[in-house]
Amino acid sequence: MLDLSIARAVHVVAIVLWIGGVGFVTTVLLPSIRRSRPPAEWFPTLRQAEARFAPQTRWTTAIAGASGLYMLWRLDAWSWVLWARFWWLHAM
Repeated sequence: MLDLSIARAVHVVAIVLWIGGVGFVTTVLLPSIRRSRPPAEWFPTLRQAEARFAPQTRWTTAIAGASGLYMLWRLDAWSWVLWARFWWLHAM
């Protein structure tokens, strides 16, 4: 069961980094860009920030997906997905 604990920890950290990054961009970065730059510079500035954030998003999404699939496999919990035991599995 240690492997499941590690998989869950990795999964949670990946989700926190991913969602935290999205939250930071929408609640801090976007308003900051709007306040500090003229409208003509909004998109180029956001593109610069996005270029730095995109690799983190790709990796954390891949890690969250892989660790989630591993937990489903390890627990033999495919029926949870197939029979909608938990609605959030379908959302993912």
